[in-house]
Amino acid sequence: MAIPEYPPRPGDRQPAPHVAICNHKGGVGKTGTAQGLITSAAEAGHRVLVVDMDAQGNLTRRLRARVPEAPEQRAAASLASVLQRPALGEIERILVPCGYDDPVYSERITIAPAHLELELLSHTAGLAASEKRLLRALQGVTEDFDVVFIDCPPNLLSHQIDIAWSASDVLVLPCEPEYDAVEAARRIHERVERDRHTLNPDLAVAGIVVNRYRPNLKIHQKREKDIYAIRGDEHVCPVKLHELVSMKNQAELAQPLRADGTDGNAAADQFRDIYAWMTKRITTVMENAA
Repeated sequence: MAIPEYPPRPGDRQPAPHVAICNHKGGVGKTGTAQGLITSAAEAGHRVLVVDMDAQGNLTRRLRARVPEAPEQRAAASLASVLQRPALGEIERILVPCGYDDPVYSERITIAPAHLELELLSHTAGLAASEKRLLRALQGVTEDFDVVFIDCPPNLLSHQIDIAWSASDVLVLPCEPEYDAVEAARRIHERVERDRHTLNPDLAVAGIVVNRYRPNLKIHQKREKDIYAIRGDEHVCPVKLHELVSMKNQAELAQPLRADGTDGNAAADQFRDIYAWMTKRITTVMENAA
């Protein structure tokens, strides 16, 4: 695979940013966008920690996380087990490597796998500081990584979201240019502004990534303007993802985009540019929040 090698970021660096990938609406390509960004980060030489907070576990599967084969063992080896009552840094005991064959990914991507029992965390929402559980579980572990991606479920007012956002520095919102998805992204912005002081005072939206864009559709042109209107041009990634066969194969076949030939390389190059934009936006947003 012809991927240029980049040196890892230096050891004397700022803590790894915690990036939550989220949208209130399902089906907008949230997990596919996360998958593309994660593999792009690895291709750039960055060490990536992936936290799959979505009980569906789609990102866990797509990255071929090496989880136990026996169904009865998977819950105990998952994030659901850790977040019941985590000790400091306990997430380390469940971390597994990405299962892609190429060491560009398998040696740089580490996963905290999801399990359906993550949905049971809602029963613990009334316990003191329960929304800080992921933050506690990650403490001391993220020092070995350059970036942490947290894939969120398509919720807004759930305990899983509270846990994920409490452990995040910034949010990145994949958004299809259609009415329901745009309104869902708007609701994310509104909740961050409304609840930041009680949930996570440093949390901010880094930006929106437009996904499944069809420039020949007038409705997509209209909704694109609505996306820019949410927070302004600087919050929207200038690279817009089109719906390509390689994007479908990335999800269906659980493989990196570059495994899919010419079309896959073109899509992966788009994600490379999106990841470069995203890292700059994160730096800007976090500096402004400091």
